[in-house]
Amino acid sequence: MKRYVAKLVSEALGNMYQNGQIFSLPTFELEVPKESFGDYTTNVAFAIARGGKFNPNEVAEILAREIRLLDQSGFIKEIKVIGGFLNFFMAESALAKLALEMQKEIELEKIGYNAAGKPKKVVFEYSSPNTNKPLHIGHTRNDVYGMVCINLLRATGYKVISCEVVNDRGVHIMKSLLMYIKHGAGKTPKSEKIKPDHFVGKYYAMFGQEAEKNPELEKEAQELLQKWEAGDKEVRKLWKQMNTWFYEGVQQTYQREGSEFDEVQYESEIYDQGRELVLEGVKKGVFTKEPDGSVAVDLTDKGLDKKYLLRKDGTTIYITQDLYLWSLRNKKHHPDLAFVTTSAEQAYHFAVLAELFKLLGFEWAENFKHLPYEHVYLGKSKMSSRAGNTITADELLESVKEKVRQTMRDSQKIKASPEDDKTVEAIAFGAIKYGYLKYDRNTKIYFDMDETIAIEGNTGPYLQYTFARIQSILEKAGKFKKTAPEALHEPAELNLLRHLMHYGEYVVLATKEFRPSLLANYLYELAAKFNAFYDQVSVLQAESAELKVQRLNLLAAVAAVLQHGLELLGIATVKKM
Repeated sequence: MKRYVAKLVSEALGNMYQNGQIFSLPTFELEVPKESFGDYTTNVAFAIARGGKFNPNEVAEILAREIRLLDQSGFIKEIKVIGGFLNFFMAESALAKLALEMQKEIELEKIGYNAAGKPKKVVFEYSSPNTNKPLHIGHTRNDVYGMVCINLLRATGYKVISCEVVNDRGVHIMKSLLMYIKHGAGKTPKSEKIKPDHFVGKYYAMFGQEAEKNPELEKEAQELLQKWEAGDKEVRKLWKQMNTWFYEGVQQTYQREGSEFDEVQYESEIYDQGRELVLEGVKKGVFTKEPDGSVAVDLTDKGLDKKYLLRKDGTTIYITQDLYLWSLRNKKHHPDLAFVTTSAEQAYHFAVLAELFKLLGFEWAENFKHLPYEHVYLGKSKMSSRAGNTITADELLESVKEKVRQTMRDSQKIKASPEDDKTVEAIAFGAIKYGYLKYDRNTKIYFDMDETIAIEGNTGPYLQYTFARIQSILEKAGKFKKTAPEALHEPAELNLLRHLMHYGEYVVLATKEFRPSLLANYLYELAAKFNAFYDQVSVLQAESAELKVQRLNLLAAVAAVLQHGLELLGIATVKKM
């Protein structure tokens, strides 16, 4: 619909230009106004008026007349000129046809395709855990946000390679090893009946507690790292075993939450690489070799600091590793775009990295973007794995599941059995994921379990309940003819139809701006409009058989959009709730 209206506006402007009515072709945007001002609006008349010193209202009236002549389909019911703005009201028959199509297959604008029709290639990095602890509540925000961005990119035509780099080396990894050496005594996750990644994390938290009493442990951890770097067989063997336990546990978590990766790189395999890349930068004159032998780059003209890339002994630092990692991805995939999402604390690191990409001439350097997100809090306290005051992703899910079960037992509305673990887990994950995604990534989240699992209000369970409610109605109705709901005229019906029309636009906008919250809140409004409609209008007991069929088709369209949108958000729908 939006593309159709935009096409008519462009053609009308072209005709006015050829007729000498305007002296240049302005750019314009179609926006969604408040409901009383139509379905789309544009202020293009103001741009024309400024250029030729005309009255915006008069220009808008001329443009409206031209567009009415061009609209042979009758999709536009009315064009109103209000204060120089062109306001378009789409015909109910056009909305009805669109609703019918939405029941079959929702087609989205392929914004990722270039003029030749070839999809743009994207490398997207997310998650990237440490192997010394299980994923916690903050990691789940990364995983949920990253996977949804990938879903949105793929839905709108991009070819995405999802990646993670596993941080499996360094002194923080040695801390859990050191505690296991001192206190493990041959224990295993199986012998202790603990999920493998939680077993490893127990020793990391133990280090934090013991180091407060014995600061010498920090020195011992450093010595253990030196042994690891020297290839000590016993240290490497234990390191490999503990990493294996971690991988086994984290894969179980990934499988439950729906995170998937096309490629996984390991820090232990690349941490000492990148030296040649930096020396090549020295040859090109983009990096500078200091008198003491170290290599640095001065980025003060970019609002950043002087950054060292090699130490004076020639050893690499963390950012050198990232340079090498992305160089590998560049050579393998030649992406058009590259993205990485991490907590906001790493924003400076990636700002520096982005400038280094440009200096080294990576093809996609101008299209590299860091997507930082804010922290998740329980209450008002920031969590710390080392301090042992965090809640893991698994613990969060189990706590929410128990809350969901209790809510199902107490609720008069929910019909699904609280003993159906598959449904309970779907609702729990729906609550958690939506609880993250309804906020923009730059918003701090204070996780409130009762608010998150409520089946009323702006929550995941509310959307799942709405979908299940529609499925129940459609099931009671039995088979009905698939037709465009053209005879609908009640305000609540038309509100639903008009909201459905903008679904694809919200998906595209959420993708372009990397803001899944736009889609999440669109779906909430859709559910709210449906429930308002259903409270006001009878469907199964409609005044006529024809009207009943029309309304059932409207419900089928709403259900299709809810299901498609929730799938993009990584949230499962349930048919009974």
